[in-house]
Amino acid sequence: MPVTTSSQALAYATHAFEEEVLNYGNQAAALFDALPLDPDCGLATAYAAALHLFRSTREGHGQARNLIDIAVQMQTGTVRERSLISAISFWAAGDIARAIRCLKLWVASNPRDLFAVKLVQYLLFSTGQADAMLAAIKPVAVAVPDDARVLGMLAFAHDQTGDPAAAERAARAAIEIAPDPWAHHALAHAMDVGGRFDEGRLWMRQHADAWSNCTSFLYTHNWWHAALFHLALGDRDGALALYHERVWAVRKDYVQDQINAVSLLARLDLAGVDVGDRWVDVAHYVRPRRSDAIDGFLDLHYAYALARVGDDSAVTDLLNALRIAARNGSRVRRTALRAAEAIVAFARRDWITATQLLDTVAPELWRLGGSNVQRQLFADMRKSARAEGRSTLEFAA
Repeated sequence: MPVTTSSQALAYATHAFEEEVLNYGNQAAALFDALPLDPDCGLATAYAAALHLFRSTREGHGQARNLIDIAVQMQTGTVRERSLISAISFWAAGDIARAIRCLKLWVASNPRDLFAVKLVQYLLFSTGQADAMLAAIKPVAVAVPDDARVLGMLAFAHDQTGDPAAAERAARAAIEIAPDPWAHHALAHAMDVGGRFDEGRLWMRQHADAWSNCTSFLYTHNWWHAALFHLALGDRDGALALYHERVWAVRKDYVQDQINAVSLLARLDLAGVDVGDRWVDVAHYVRPRRSDAIDGFLDLHYAYALARVGDDSAVTDLLNALRIAARNGSRVRRTALRAAEAIVAFARRDWITATQLLDTVAPELWRLGGSNVQRQLFADMRKSARAEGRSTLEFAA
């Protein structure tokens, strides 16, 4: 698809960026180096803004807004370029609903624009709209039936809407075409939901070579799924080994890697594993994110790590940031605040408060995004809090 630019090299870099996003490659940031080749290229500037938005940090959002303001002011390019620039602009402004509408409108008449398709799926997933995610990818799968990336997106959407059998069919169809890491991820979900833990553990290890060039998010996240299979089978040592060798061993400063680490350690906690001082290391990297209030799903993981090490000051900062964000009346923001308060109570072993808060907020947690397997952690916490709470009351009696 054409790029409005005076630099052929920048046009190539822009297309390469699209491919990296579609393939979860680890070279997407190369776009930053190419931007000076044509500072007047609106699409490349908007893509650079999107790169910052993918970081899901307060600093990243600030840098994104600066770049997208420049891209919008250029007011040049094709209809596609203007559509994508507008969508990224709405995303940077926090108006995810308008960003999604803008992308859907474009994709409806251009289903072969797989970068736009990937972006709309990402935004729908991050806002918990599983049914809409499936509805958006189905016509694309009809228009582009033989692309592994499309089938991988279809597989994940099927899984998130409660159809693991369809998810597995689509994932395996994708893998027959190419070793798509996102299709591997979708198949891991289907196996997890189906309780096929031994099969999943073996399958993920057999296909792990395909993740070597992935962004740290998908590399560590696929290994996180592998670790969950180990843990489900009672192999705590195997899960801990993957934690050190794969999950918490790539980019400790990246939020997605951080929540993989938090989530796995929390599950080990729930399984009764003594994780020693590992929480101290994770909390050290999470602490700078305590006042971001950018993504409620991430905030819940930050809250648990900080409360788990007893950093009351950082927990207070995090909850205050969420209270300020919730003042705009957003239902999602209010859900994030209540859920974070519940997670903090759980980490502090206040079982009665944790149970009450988790019972209240549980039906709303889907609004914060995250997958069904990721959100299972909070369901497990709720179950554990109830059990511990009953034991406490019985002991007191």
